[in-house]
Amino acid sequence: MAAPMSAFTIGNLFMLLVVALGIISIYYGLLCIYNLYFHPLAKYPGPRLAAATHLWLMRAYLSGKAHRHIHEAHKRYGPVVRTTPDGLSYVDARQWKEIYGHQPSGRPEFSKQAFASAVFEEPTLHNADREYHGYVRRLFAHGFSEKALKGQESVLKEYVDWMFAGIERESRGGSRPVNVVNWYNYLTFDFIGFLTYGESFDCLRTSSLHDWIKLFISFGKLLIYGQVLLPIPRLLKIPAALLLIPSKLREDRKRASALQSEKIKHRLSIQPTITDFTTKMVEAYNNGKMSMNQLEGNSILLIGAGSETTATALSGLTWLLAQNPAVLAKLAAEVRSAFASTEQITSTGVNSCKYLLACVEEALRVYPPLAQPHYRIVPRGGASVGGDHLPAGVVVSVPKYAAARSPLNFHRPDDFCPERWLGGHDGEFAGDQRDASQPFSVGPRACIARNLAYLEVRLVIARLVWQYDIENATEGDWLGGQNLWHLWEKGPLWLRLKAVR
Repeated sequence: MAAPMSAFTIGNLFMLLVVALGIISIYYGLLCIYNLYFHPLAKYPGPRLAAATHLWLMRAYLSGKAHRHIHEAHKRYGPVVRTTPDGLSYVDARQWKEIYGHQPSGRPEFSKQAFASAVFEEPTLHNADREYHGYVRRLFAHGFSEKALKGQESVLKEYVDWMFAGIERESRGGSRPVNVVNWYNYLTFDFIGFLTYGESFDCLRTSSLHDWIKLFISFGKLLIYGQVLLPIPRLLKIPAALLLIPSKLREDRKRASALQSEKIKHRLSIQPTITDFTTKMVEAYNNGKMSMNQLEGNSILLIGAGSETTATALSGLTWLLAQNPAVLAKLAAEVRSAFASTEQITSTGVNSCKYLLACVEEALRVYPPLAQPHYRIVPRGGASVGGDHLPAGVVVSVPKYAAARSPLNFHRPDDFCPERWLGGHDGEFAGDQRDASQPFSVGPRACIARNLAYLEVRLVIARLVWQYDIENATEGDWLGGQNLWHLWEKGPLWLRLKAVR
């Protein structure tokens, strides 16, 4: 009797599985039809697969080229594109303020996607609600104030001196090419490490990346997987994560957390000599107003806000200058005529170099360090975006790369033309919508490290072109072939640097 019962049971289980799969197939088939023809967003243009399912955007993210896919979709379909069944992408400059800007009193803000909250165990500046975000940002603001920046500039200049001393050693008087991507990472991580943890990562001294930094850079890929997993049903998230996320990335996250704890313990044990980024947060922690998890999570954000992204901006601008000799020559002439020595290259001095400022803005447009869209959710009651009323729950964004490269916003959008930022509205670039380029975002959640990033990039590039003649020694298109895994996947950027001083 056992054998027939076993066969009967297996047969029934098989039939149940077939029926379940059939029901699921019918459900998703009907859902696709609804999304395509009856959804409130059905009128908006975009790829058909994107309108029907999340697969179009998920596949784009997993390819590392979501920024390009979204950009191409906008070039084909226009200023508003439906990129998921419940999501719209905009490249019109006006949508920056509508989506990310300060909302009138009493009106709820456009919240971040749940993915942002899942990355950190407790609220941080990255994922906190409106009230707590304001509290944490006020703590951060102390370390990013004008007064604090004045004190930090002298420290930055010391690190810049060490970086150029290392570059000079490695280049052997210009006879050997130098990978400046590495040196920019050494500089920015050491400097931001000192301002966050009270000690550098010793990258400049050892001419190598600290293990924690390697783990931090790989963390960008983990964020992409988090974005991909977001639309997957709750019951399938864990098996999908195990299937999609490489085990090495999961192990890297554990190791990074352990190293992060060590750094925070060191910061708690010292009294810094200048106002640093964590001064007020440590006070909040000591007073019981911030947990250890929040202290660690916020300090990671500080590292990210002032290190890898700044190194990316420096690398991108350096590449663009090396690829555009006429621009480089004009910039070098301006900087070399403005400063007689490195001591004169200060924040005040570089801010008077108008062509330098224009070069920085143009590089941030062509190659925004954080090019991944920042997704927001339309609040309850709905909201007006782009002249249309959108229902609550719709996911909206202005993708930085697509908006800044859109021919709807910029003349010669793919060319590096600093002249477009020099003022005047009657020349070749008179029709440019310069507000469409927002590398630091806008509104209450805009990058708090903006002024520090500008200071670092301007000081380093001014020193570079003041001190060296630059010649590209990198084969291929360094910028064009990069993948975007939340952070840009940069290859080596080799330059020949011949001292002119």
